[in-house]
Amino acid sequence: MLMNAVICVWNEEDIIESTVKHALAQGCSNVFIVDNNSTDKTVNTAINAGAILADSFGSEYFNEYQKIAYLNTVVKKYNESCKEDYIWWLYIDADEFPNIDCELRIIDFIKLLDPSIKAVHGYMFNHIPTHAPYNISGYHPADFMQLANKTNTTKIPLIRYDKGKPHFYSASGAHHFDTCGENVPIVLDVLNIHHFNYRRQENTFRRLKQLTTKNSNGVCRVDLFDKLEQMHKKSKNAKSTYHNRYDSAKSIYNENKYKILMMDELHYSYDNLVRWYHPHSLKITDDCSKHDALLNIAIHYYFLGDIDLALCRFNDLIEIADNNKVQMLVIIKIALCLASTNKIEALNLLQPLLKCNDADVRNYAEKQSRIIYEDKIFTKNISKRNGELLFDTANYSLNFKCKIFI
Repeated sequence: MLMNAVICVWNEEDIIESTVKHALAQGCSNVFIVDNNSTDKTVNTAINAGAILADSFGSEYFNEYQKIAYLNTVVKKYNESCKEDYIWWLYIDADEFPNIDCELRIIDFIKLLDPSIKAVHGYMFNHIPTHAPYNISGYHPADFMQLANKTNTTKIPLIRYDKGKPHFYSASGAHHFDTCGENVPIVLDVLNIHHFNYRRQENTFRRLKQLTTKNSNGVCRVDLFDKLEQMHKKSKNAKSTYHNRYDSAKSIYNENKYKILMMDELHYSYDNLVRWYHPHSLKITDDCSKHDALLNIAIHYYFLGDIDLALCRFNDLIEIADNNKVQMLVIIKIALCLASTNKIEALNLLQPLLKCNDADVRNYAEKQSRIIYEDKIFTKNISKRNGELLFDTANYSLNFKCKIFI
């Protein structure tokens, strides 16, 4: 069974190491990159992580059609030279981390598929920045940005190519693909495509500024997207979503700060994310405060279901937290950690917070008090799936929806 990944990159040095290592951990034999004239250390970082530079090109504008043409060319060229009867290809962006939401890697999943299945579909999960350090190169970015919303945006990034058959052309950022008239059965809603377009603030702002600001020649990298948006909305003042993302970036970080402390569970299985290191080996030695480092480690253990370790880190955090609201939210988390072994103590911890002036804290404390009182607290498998059941966990027998894609 052979699976490769192909990625187009542009100034992604802050995340590409993780992207490449994640694709390899998912079972890819090769990770190919196509470089769109990056001006930073993206290419060297990717190669050092195990990627292969397949091609490179320059362009004044960010052109999705040009990008996907290069990716398709790389895939087609490799397929024509390969002796394998069929090859699976994973089309991803540098900030995308697709995952099967159970204890299987992608390569393990496709080994179980019926031979008639030739593509796998999934939904995008947009991750939200709630605390520093947001991401550290070499680690899975979800370990620092746990909170995510499942969107209605879908992709078909995983496609099988058979020897001697027409080439399937991935299109529109892997949202669709051209089957050359063939009826292609695909599996629906299998992949959780974890998306990290927000990372460290300074890197995010710098990259968005590079995308949306005109250079000395009066050219902006997203001018083509702006023109398409203007045509679509019939307005000369219309701008693409990249401008909106740049304009709203600061508020995204500010409005969601420490929001993760008010989340009971996640919409995906945090402990089933494919990592290339043991989750307990996570170390935060980067330039973030001790407060945020402790917060991240505590939340990390909490959603892994390692409640004793989470409790220790939350207790360490409460001693140095200098924000009253954060202190009170951490107390609630400590109560949740204690609830499975000492319900009375947990409820006593929450009691003073039921009269708190801060509505967020008061409402969250009331909600958790009811859950603890009704014995609905759970301390393992804190994260949960948001989609339909795909596997019988006893034997991983497949139980999926299938659709014919034309």
